[in-house]
Amino acid sequence: MSTTTVIRSADRDHWRDHAILSRQSFPATGNFDLAANSFGLLMVFNDDVVAPGEGFSMHQHDNIEIVSWIAEGALRHRDSGAPDTTVLPAGSAQLISAGSGVSRSEVNAS
Repeated sequence: MSTTTVIRSADRDHWRDHAILSRQSFPATGNFDLAANSFGLLMVFNDDVVAPGEGFSMHQHDNIEIVSWIAEGALRHRDSGAPDTTVLPAGSAQLISAGSGVSRSEVNAS
């Protein structure tokens, strides 16, 4: 019989800088081997709170699937696969298939 462990957001590892509070279910920030710290195929599972106008500048991903859920506020998304910026409102989700590579940025649009 398998068991399930629930790790509440407040109990996760915390990483903070001037604009972002990241609650991470397993290490994802810093010098970590993501594959070695993953949970099966799941490499990163964060609950991020990002200050208005702040976020992640253009950065590269490849050979992964990226799912984002917007719980509050709005997320301004831009990537190398689309010419336009998209604003995702609270309650929406986004899936990106990075495949052979995509550059993207995410900023709090609130």
